[in-house]
Amino acid sequence: MYNFKSRYPSRLWLPGLFLLCVIWLHSAPGHGADLEVTPQLVVSHFSTGKEILSLKVTPGDKFTIRYIHSVDKTPIFEEFRIDREKGLVLEKTWFKMFGAGLGHWPGHGDLSQNSEWITIDNIEQPLGSFILRIGSPSVGHTIIYHEQKVYLSRIAPGVRALVEFRK
Repeated sequence: MYNFKSRYPSRLWLPGLFLLCVIWLHSAPGHGADLEVTPQLVVSHFSTGKEILSLKVTPGDKFTIRYIHSVDKTPIFEEFRIDREKGLVLEKTWFKMFGAGLGHWPGHGDLSQNSEWITIDNIEQPLGSFILRIGSPSVGHTIIYHEQKVYLSRIAPGVRALVEFRK
């Protein structure tokens, strides 16, 4: 009969070997320590979670959602800031005329008007994330990030979407 104990008096080295293998695998390229999470602005289908849009972003960056008001048929712009802690923060909105669903809430931003635009600035409303019902192509829901324009109404018209910042 083979005496395993006499040849290998202690198997204490096994946990140490296992730990070394885990550390080595964790530090291999593309794993663990080298894996960096890229912050993203993500628009996904609310019901299924399927991504409609994913943009690499940096906290502090701003993006705008542009669309056409369904009643007035005039453009509306809403500007958001990407905040590492608060998620998406509504900073500013501007439009041509007060209409259905548009207006100023006293205490929420600074209202100004010129011959062309009504602007509400300094809103600073943290939203975290929000649900957007993407309109038809005539509504023209568009995300503008830097010089890039993504026409959501062409990609996913009628979809109820979740707009969020992923760290």
